[in-house]
Amino acid sequence: MNILFINANLHGHINPTLGLVKKLTERGNQVSYFCSEPFSELVTKMGAKWIGFSNKLDRFLKEYRPTDRHPFFMLMEYALLYDEVLLPEILDIAKEDLYDMIICDSIFGGACFLKQITKIPVVCSHSSFAMSQAPVPKHMLVAGSHPQLDHCYQILKRICESYKIEEPSLEQFFTSKGDLNIVYTTRNFNGDEGVHEPDYLFAGPSIDRLQEAHDLDFSVIGDRKLIYISLGSLNTDFVDFYKTCILAFRNTDYYVCMSIGKKCEVSQLGEIPLNFLVKSFLPQLELLKRADVFITHAGFNSVNEALYFGVPMLALPQVNDQHMVAKRLVSMQLGMTESIKDLSPEILRSKTETLIKERKIKENCMLISREMRNFAGLEQTVWKLEKYVDACGERRWE
Repeated sequence: MNILFINANLHGHINPTLGLVKKLTERGNQVSYFCSEPFSELVTKMGAKWIGFSNKLDRFLKEYRPTDRHPFFMLMEYALLYDEVLLPEILDIAKEDLYDMIICDSIFGGACFLKQITKIPVVCSHSSFAMSQAPVPKHMLVAGSHPQLDHCYQILKRICESYKIEEPSLEQFFTSKGDLNIVYTTRNFNGDEGVHEPDYLFAGPSIDRLQEAHDLDFSVIGDRKLIYISLGSLNTDFVDFYKTCILAFRNTDYYVCMSIGKKCEVSQLGEIPLNFLVKSFLPQLELLKRADVFITHAGFNSVNEALYFGVPMLALPQVNDQHMVAKRLVSMQLGMTESIKDLSPEILRSKTETLIKERKIKENCMLISREMRNFAGLEQTVWKLEKYVDACGERRWE
């Protein structure tokens, strides 16, 4: 197969796809991967050819300012405007080569429009929960109920008139169902009864990617319980939170590895206790293999990686789907959640110790870990994609 893979400029959207790209190229398929320059080395190491953003798309990413701050409408507004700039570029790229399939990120890939514009099979890559409906009440999507929503409808109409295609509903745009759909978890954790095979291919978490380089000496942990703390790679400017973590666990019998990102400096945190390792970046997969508790922002990719290794979690959601992920963890008794604004050293330490001692949560985490490890998701996904392209090719010749 010759595949065009369309994605954006965010770790949470690109990292889950890397194992799939590796499996595709290992089987002799050609993958051209459209994403931002900082991810070029990652995708080329998976065997793909990298295609970069144009200046126009880069300029949009830097200059976009929301017309309002409603969480759901702001995401829709951004995604629609992104697609409006993206589509001409993708259609130009598609003309230059004979692609058998386009795999689009479900939020930043234009799938809702491309499957009407092009005759090439369009597959959606869902970097979070695949959903059968929008996570807001129906009345919230009625035109005229909010200025930012009305702006979304204006953009949607403009795109569809430009390409002379049928206008989807805003809910259809959000749920972004392709001809086939790839979801980077198990059906059990995804949870939506309206999302099921054969239209959705559950690939499981993307653990099969390059090992992260590190020079950590794990022998310093010894027999101590390991607490791993990370708020991801995007929203990491939380100096007060990191100080709270230090107050909660300093001079304890725990060993704490804390990733603080690039938006603050270690020097801002004062004296670092001897039982702490604090860096701007830490090798997440290597730490999750050893961690007893993961204190996380509840990013979908990070949570699936932790579940793969059977690690209980304290979820501190901040934006977008993180709140849904945290609720799913609690409902399945895989962890606990708390507002980062309400955390004190005492609450943080108490909840963490509960997770370390709570047998039921640990047992549930190990059960889902075994499910994910026994899940031949990526191999089956690649095989089904190849079969689908073969079937589409046969129909074209009929």
